[in-house]
Amino acid sequence: MNPRKRPASETLLPLRAQKVPRRAYTNCTGATASPSQDESLLSRWSRFGEEFSTLMIDTVKAAIRGFFENEQEERANGKRILPSPATVEAPAPPPPPPPPPRRSSSGSRPRANADQPIAGPSRLPQNAKPSHIPPVPMNIGVSTSASKLPTNGLATGRREDGLHQTAIQTGAHPDLEAAIRMAERAQKRAEAKKTVGRRQHIFSKAHKAQVVEEREKLREEMEYELYKIKRASGYESDFKAFRGWMLYTSKLEEIAVQELLSPSRSLLDLRQRAEEPARRHSADEFLARALQKAKLSQQSPPPPKPFTPTLELLRVLHKAKDEEIEKRLHPVIELPPSLPPEEEAEVDRLIRKRGVIAKCGREQVSDKDISRLLPNQWLNDEIINFYGQMILSRSEGSKENPAVNGVVKGRRKPLNVHYFNTFFWSKLKGEGYEKARLAKWTKKIDIFTKDAILIPINHMNAHWTAAAINFRKKRIESYDSMSMDRAMVFKLLRGYLDAEHRNKKKKPFDFTGWEDYEMEDIPQQENGFDCGVFTCQFLESLSRGEERFPFRQRNMPYLRRRMIWEIGHARLRDSP
Repeated sequence: MNPRKRPASETLLPLRAQKVPRRAYTNCTGATASPSQDESLLSRWSRFGEEFSTLMIDTVKAAIRGFFENEQEERANGKRILPSPATVEAPAPPPPPPPPPRRSSSGSRPRANADQPIAGPSRLPQNAKPSHIPPVPMNIGVSTSASKLPTNGLATGRREDGLHQTAIQTGAHPDLEAAIRMAERAQKRAEAKKTVGRRQHIFSKAHKAQVVEEREKLREEMEYELYKIKRASGYESDFKAFRGWMLYTSKLEEIAVQELLSPSRSLLDLRQRAEEPARRHSADEFLARALQKAKLSQQSPPPPKPFTPTLELLRVLHKAKDEEIEKRLHPVIELPPSLPPEEEAEVDRLIRKRGVIAKCGREQVSDKDISRLLPNQWLNDEIINFYGQMILSRSEGSKENPAVNGVVKGRRKPLNVHYFNTFFWSKLKGEGYEKARLAKWTKKIDIFTKDAILIPINHMNAHWTAAAINFRKKRIESYDSMSMDRAMVFKLLRGYLDAEHRNKKKKPFDFTGWEDYEMEDIPQQENGFDCGVFTCQFLESLSRGEERFPFRQRNMPYLRRRMIWEIGHARLRDSP
């Protein structure tokens, strides 16, 4: 058989266009273009070939169905269409395939005429009909039986075995059966190409679940390893509280980055949309960094001891001596584990009370507010403002009480302080000195004659810290139970001091000798809900000029009960 000739079964399908060498050529519009310049034309020819192939396949299937139905009707009427096999003559060889369709000069796609019979992919001339094959209606519009066929079956790519059996029993040409199979395979391949990339692997869901499970297991192992390191360095709480503390610390780091990037609320909102994906970090990354830092701190060697005392060493030694003298003059009193029995009973009574619990100045506390002092609860603005008002009332009342060596009833005499409520910081940070009209806040007082200014700070409704402007020691102080970077606090309070001095004294504030102060060994919280209690105790100790704080995380249950008693009586306890 000549290899250049194609079998009759292959001529029933449209032939694929020959590959064009990658060189400049003249396209159908008469212009010279390279393959890269004519990609759009090739893509349009490809779409035309797919549509033409689908149309031809549907035409062949409909024609074959119509033929078999007509033949069955003729047999039912007693007529014989097919002659005996002995009288069948050999079919005439098919003519060579015509060239592929070309575009017109205008570049439009050739359209088929619906009134003319479609030649179809059989490539057989109309006058060359084998004697053993009856005439097949190739036009769908002529066959009435083909128009009544159901839409399922071959038209949807499913094989109908009954149709093949009928073709074999009636003696149909074997090339027709091969054409049907090839048409089905071509249609299946076309549908498979459309679904490539959309199907998932059968084990995709199981793999994703396994990855999530392994990641969670690794996270738990890292948390427990970091917990053991912290326990070795003095951490006292349990593992559950440690996990909450880690999550809380991660959230505060993200908030600190946002505060550092923009002090203005409007700028923060604009940058949050554009830069949030870039600076977003997960809790897993924070845990990995914390674990690496803890391991490095364990592996780092201790600093070498100097053989000769340096100036820095002498300063440290003098500071240690000063602290020792301070301890002897003002010994730190260890806090008791609980209140006396009669005061404990009063605390239980206050917790059960409904309505307004107490009033102090312009502040008042209700039963819903007092419930915030129960364990594992965040403190709200009402509790902190009420506590600050009690500090301010004690400071004003101490002017009338005499002091013996600076000590009142076993404790240091309260300083001459002023307290700003929790809304001061939100006004200063969100609107600024002029727009928030902060000059009216000090219309009746002169803050520059005070010993200190006490300020509670709420960081984005997630964390409480304390700040102070200490005029006695010329420093701006920040006290944070999580030891986060508070550069923004120092910046805004310096700006407030200068603006207030310009408004009241009509000249800039002199910052000579002033410093930004953060305590080194400040008490640290070990959970995510005691920051408000730490802030209140910081402010109370600062109002008495204390340099060290006697409380730790283990004292928080006692301090919460003591604060309930103090709020219920609208005064601070004289004894610890």
